[in-house]
Amino acid sequence: MKYQKGLAGYVFLGIVAAVAFTLVASYVTNANYGNRAEQTLRATWEDNENVLAQYSLKIGEIAQVPAMYRDDIKEIYADVLKGRYGENGSQAMFQFLKEQNPQIDASLYTNIQQAMEAGRNEFRVAQTRLVDQKRVYVTNLGYVWKGFWLQTAGYPTLNVGFQGGADDFEIITSEYAIDAFETGVDQGITLRK
Repeated sequence: MKYQKGLAGYVFLGIVAAVAFTLVASYVTNANYGNRAEQTLRATWEDNENVLAQYSLKIGEIAQVPAMYRDDIKEIYADVLKGRYGENGSQAMFQFLKEQNPQIDASLYTNIQQAMEAGRNEFRVAQTRLVDQKRVYVTNLGYVWKGFWLQTAGYPTLNVGFQGGADDFEIITSEYAIDAFETGVDQGITLRK
């Protein structure tokens, strides 16, 4: 009988220890997850800013090339005409010339368009990654068990739109997209008016 009382006590202590271990492990696991999720969101947000900044800088730099090219062409044309016709222009009554003028390279504009498209695509991918990471975190905050432990650990510490609250990680959008979602009508894009 004494042996059974001792065994029952050990079983009870074992159950209490297992429950305590489960609770502590749940808290630690979810607190670690909350920290990791928020640090990932911050890093992704910074990466989005970096992608957009690099894209806009690249386009700005590439767009300077046609102006430089134009200025160089003007200078070349002036030198060609001066060399061909002299300092005061052509003085001859009749002149037979075969013109060979420098050509303007349209590939400069194609390069700008390609860089713009590539930059937009890269930024779209970065924004999609941000949206997905935020979705995963907010979903976990809403789970019964995981959400309880995350909130017990003090998460969310960031504004992620949980339960309709403020959101510091909204995607970058356009007036066109905002208009379409507000009106429920996609007007299409007009290229020329």
